[in-house]
Amino acid sequence: MLKTINIIATAAFPWRTGPAISALLRTFYLAQKGLDVRLYVPWIPVHEQPLIFGKEVCFHSFEEQEECMRSYLPEPHCSSLQVEFYPATYKANWGSILPTCLLSKEIRQCDWLILEEPEHLNWKHPWNRYSEKASRVTGIVLTNYLYYSKHAFPHMPIIPWALNHYNRWLIQHHCDDAITLSNAISPLSNSQPLYSSGIHPSFLETPSVGLDSNKIYFIGKLIWEKGLRELIDLLSITQTREIDVFGIGKDQETINAYAQHKGILLHFQGNSSNPAKDLQDYKIFINASRSEVACTTTAEALGQGKFVIIPDIPGNDEYYRFKNCLVYSTPQEFNSQLKYALEHVPEEDTQINELTWEASTDRLLQYYWQVENQLNGQIDPGKIPILSSKKKTLLSEK
Repeated sequence: MLKTINIIATAAFPWRTGPAISALLRTFYLAQKGLDVRLYVPWIPVHEQPLIFGKEVCFHSFEEQEECMRSYLPEPHCSSLQVEFYPATYKANWGSILPTCLLSKEIRQCDWLILEEPEHLNWKHPWNRYSEKASRVTGIVLTNYLYYSKHAFPHMPIIPWALNHYNRWLIQHHCDDAITLSNAISPLSNSQPLYSSGIHPSFLETPSVGLDSNKIYFIGKLIWEKGLRELIDLLSITQTREIDVFGIGKDQETINAYAQHKGILLHFQGNSSNPAKDLQDYKIFINASRSEVACTTTAEALGQGKFVIIPDIPGNDEYYRFKNCLVYSTPQEFNSQLKYALEHVPEEDTQINELTWEASTDRLLQYYWQVENQLNGQIDPGKIPILSSKKKTLLSEK
């Protein structure tokens, strides 16, 4: 009988990264199923917090940050959801939060332990003994670290190779089974793909109202790995010479300088405290990033009824089936898709219900019980149903 679940995350709201938001909402929606769920998130020293939360946000106690985290939930006072903090530090040169403790000693006993980004959680402490605290350990692989390391060390291929092998060993060593959100991650011996993410209900409750405005935006961490160079290069061959940009990051100044050199005007909007509301007036989201495993901001834009323009990469496979998803493989295709989006209005799409956290939670629990039955020898091994991925044709060719 599944009663208690622990979830350990690599980041915490209000840092608006996919892992931080996904872990928080996954915990909430599992708790809504009547399960006793405890979320473990990193506590960052006060002097480091401005580096990730922005200068306007600072927490001096666990209670302050937990209150902020709960304010993002559909039901902030959900009693079956519990939050605990573990000591951690932010490594600016890595762009990552790292635990400064043995996580396996920080958590309670449970039936099911979910490690969000299991490789990341164990980089510095590979000797964690999770199996002593949980009947089953599942890793959810959220980040394409191979891509990031290749980008960081383009002339030193031994480093990405070594990191990739270390990451895969960590996942297989610590996890009984693992989930990859898409085919962007190479399969592991104990993994299978499952789209186990979702979007905050606020994006469905505040549909876009600016569908005739032709307003375009990007939202994400302002680092080169998020496809900003490709975005600028692509816009430079179109008639569109400006775009609103939401987010902060260490490369903002050099990104802006490159955009100016290419004749593109980036309107920096900073962090958004309420993306569903702030993005409501936009019609088109462009996400040129090739580092994604399954980008949450793309799903949010689809949920809000916008056009999304994204490259043809494995990490975007889950979104191709949606009516307003415009896929490109070449600069010429990008130009055609952008022109189509500017000249048309997005269609209504009933499939967006598959992007909700309710649907995602049902898929995750179905996965849990199917693997449990496999482990107990009750059923033959089989793949878990995921969103079908069907390549879209150019809408501009219709």
